[in-house]
Amino acid sequence: MKVERMKNKFLLLAALCCCALVAVGCSKGPKLLHITGSVKVADETVDTGSVTFKSSDGQGAAYGAPIKDGVFEAEVPAGDYNVTCLGGKVVGEFAPDPLYPDRMAQQIEDFPAVAFTEKIAVKIEKKGQVVDIVYTGEGNVE
Repeated sequence: MKVERMKNKFLLLAALCCCALVAVGCSKGPKLLHITGSVKVADETVDTGSVTFKSSDGQGAAYGAPIKDGVFEAEVPAGDYNVTCLGGKVVGEFAPDPLYPDRMAQQIEDFPAVAFTEKIAVKIEKKGQVVDIVYTGEGNVE
C-alpha cells in the first residue's frame, strides 16, 4: 500500500513538472501579421532571393522571407521597418541532370549588391498588407 502511494505521488509530481515545462515553453512573443509583396529593381522583377525586415529603431528581432517567382510571404509584427533584399532574375535554364531528366535547373543572374543599398522604409499595420518594394537600381543616393 505504501509503495502504491509513493508511485501515485511520483506520477502526480511528474505530471505537474510536465505541465510546468509546457507552460514555460508556450510563452507568447509579439503577434505576427501575415504580409505579402513583391520586389523590383528598376522595373525588373526580382525572381528569387530574400527580403529582411529590421526594426527601424534597431531593437528587436529581424524577420525574413524568401522571394520566389517575384513574390514573398512573411510573418512580421506590426511596426516600422527598414527593408533589405538580395536577389536575382531567371535568365535561362541549364540542361537537365542525366540522373534527373525531369528537373530543369534555373540559371540565375544576381542583381549587383549596390542595387539594394537604397534605404527602403515600410510600416506594417495590418494582417494581409501588401508590401511592394521597388529599388531604382542606382544604389544609395543619399
